[in-house]
Amino acid sequence: MSTDIAPAALDLGLKARQLIGEGYCVLEGMLDAGTLRHTREVAMTAVRGLSEEQLEATRSPGTLINSNDHPGLAECVGNPKALAALEAMGFGGSRFWKAVIISKPGPSPRLYWHQDCMWWDDPRAYSDYSPMIFLMYYLDDTSRENGCLRLLPGSHRRWHELHEMGTAHTRDINRMEDEHDPRFADYPGEVDVPVRAGDLVVGDARTFHATHANTTGEYRTVITIWFHPLFEDLQEATQSWIHDAFHHQHAGWPAEALDKIGPLIPDYRGSVEPPDFNRQPDRARLEQASAELA
Repeated sequence: MSTDIAPAALDLGLKARQLIGEGYCVLEGMLDAGTLRHTREVAMTAVRGLSEEQLEATRSPGTLINSNDHPGLAECVGNPKALAALEAMGFGGSRFWKAVIISKPGPSPRLYWHQDCMWWDDPRAYSDYSPMIFLMYYLDDTSRENGCLRLLPGSHRRWHELHEMGTAHTRDINRMEDEHDPRFADYPGEVDVPVRAGDLVVGDARTFHATHANTTGEYRTVITIWFHPLFEDLQEATQSWIHDAFHHQHAGWPAEALDKIGPLIPDYRGSVEPPDFNRQPDRARLEQASAELA
């Protein structure tokens, strides 16, 4: 597999500024054809194993299949081309928590607005460099018709009314029990992010994101990977949780798969116990940090 960072036309300095300033960027052509084909086979095999009841439980987001039992995702997770790009952008030293196979069947409704940061107790959550980023590898071309990503740029650094509407991935919102819930609505400033298969969306976990409905008759699939950049700069409690969560969830991965993600494996050796995570920002701290940006 090639370790070239990216095509020469890809301005990684510009991408880094966009990620810090707007909360996301797109790195085009990050998966080669072979890895794309293999990852799609792994993902769709997992999706075909779900029952109708399981699909109904996640009508809004689509399938939420964790990487625990799918070591075939290791090639995608450890993609050296993407890791080199992140390093060049100033988001190196990342450690991996987990990946999730998210496949929206067609037709299916919108994904609700949410932010995924779990570490609002870590000081890094109020800085330019989030404790968490997501890497979304799309396995299909995306558009408004099949449920492309939509984002609220800048919402990673500023208080938004959506912060007061509940956290992500609860039973009721996943099942879309109330289609009039304001978390399914349109908001000023939102942008669509359509991409090509093999492209990579890098996002700040603090950024509010959602999707359009999939109105086609086909699945639209993405592998969402959770990284923790500049891992050793996180507070020890955060490092401890990430270390324990990764090793608990991926204890069954074979050595061959673990070798493909070697540099990403958390290796916290301190004595701090893992804390409870916190999905809700402190409004005063976030507004103070926002004011300092102005």
